[in-house]
Amino acid sequence: MENWTEHFLLTPANFVPTQAKVRKGAAALMLSLAACGPHTVLAQETDDTADKPAPVQVIAPEVKPRTVRESDIDSEFFEVGAFAGVLSIDNFSSEPVFGVSAAFHATEDFFIQANFGMSEAGLTSFEELSGSNVRLLTDSDRDYTFYNFLVGYNIFPGEVFFTDKLTFNSAFYLVGGVGNTEFGGERNFTTTLGTGYRIVLLDWLTVHMDFRDHMFKSDLIRESQLTHNIELSSGVTLFF
Repeated sequence: MENWTEHFLLTPANFVPTQAKVRKGAAALMLSLAACGPHTVLAQETDDTADKPAPVQVIAPEVKPRTVRESDIDSEFFEVGAFAGVLSIDNFSSEPVFGVSAAFHATEDFFIQANFGMSEAGLTSFEELSGSNVRLLTDSDRDYTFYNFLVGYNIFPGEVFFTDKLTFNSAFYLVGGVGNTEFGGERNFTTTLGTGYRIVLLDWLTVHMDFRDHMFKSDLIRESQLTHNIELSSGVTLFF
């Protein structure tokens, strides 16, 4: 008769359940490790995030828009005014000049201008050196009058700042055209070139500063030569 202990240990039926239990225990252990793994990584990432400093809060500036009242040119296109300045007559002296002007603003950049001015020539250097006995022109012939028709172009429109709160629209422009000059008993076809600067004080009021060169041929002093008669003037114009 076999020993009861030997019979129990050698019986295959008793040995198989033991192996199954081992396998089940191993599977349970692996599932436990797999279940604990993500939580462990998540906890580690949370700890790393907690160690990082908080982002810096950028303070947005409080920008308050400034209310500006801009003085635009009136909706009308016609401009009239008067000017005064100095006219340097070639071969003669520099004398005061006065005149009137009118302009039509065809577009924002281009305009057409008409001018009429008058002055009176003084003595030439030869007359001054010769004394009162020598006069090349009579008093009536010394009257200098001119008119011209010019085309202007606003080459540099902009603004001029007088103070932080006082600003005016402005424009630097070029002009050129033709006309006629009556001087010394002659009428001469004249070409005029120049520049100017305009400041719009109000929507109906502007101030001008102009430089003009009136060029024509004359033979009063010597044989026919091209004379340059320089005008520096300023004026006020109104829009209507």
